Amino acid sequence: MSTTAPAVHARQNQQLIYNTDLTYADRAQKAAYIADKYAALLRGSVLDVGCDRAPLRALVDTPRAYVGVDMHPDADISINLDAADLPLAARSFDTVVCTDVLEHLERCHAIFDELCRVARRHVIVSLPNPLRNLLVDLARGSDGRLKYYGLPVDPPPDRHRWFFGFEEAAQFLRVRGERAGFMVEQLDCEEGGCPPWRTGDGRNVLASANVRAGTLWCLLRRADAA
Repeated sequence: MSTTAPAVHARQNQQLIYNTDLTYADRAQKAAYIADKYAALLRGSVLDVGCDRAPLRALVDTPRAYVGVDMHPDADISINLDAADLPLAARSFDTVVCTDVLEHLERCHAIFDELCRVARRHVIVSLPNPLRNLLVDLARGSDGRLKYYGLPVDPPPDRHRWFFGFEEAAQFLRVRGERAGFMVEQLDCEEGGCPPWRTGDGRNVLASANVRAGTLWCLLRRADAA
């Protein structure tokens, strides 16, 4: 699928191989979204990087073949990914899941490479569109304040390390995935749309996919996987 003309919403694009009618507003709902949309890829061993309390475990085909990675003490592997790589062998999991995690890491490039290294067949990644989120929040009257960014008076417990648009995120995943031996099998987004910003001649300068596309979902497949 072209990165310059992404799906506005998976439910509006029935030609997608992996699809779902579900939406999500919290971690439990997102786990259900992943399990429904990518069910065919969650039948073998699954590594969930940034699992929090591992709500996905109960939804995969074989829960005993699921391993969750997080800084949370209850994770199967408790690790700070900004300080260490994944302590796992190459190609040790059929599918690796990493959703809304990389943007929080200073070492996002290295950890993305780690996801590819330990995946035998597929990597599922989601990334937000901070550019769209800022513009939507501005239209709602947030005065330019954006969750996970800015300069708050007190240090926040968590923040994003990277600011980007949809097309840049898609390019990151495609090019860096290719370097690791992966190809993009499907790329779509969960939500979309942005308030117009029209110039004097009527052009909407916010009409590009880079701005309007929402959370990016990317499925990468190892090129030499059987």
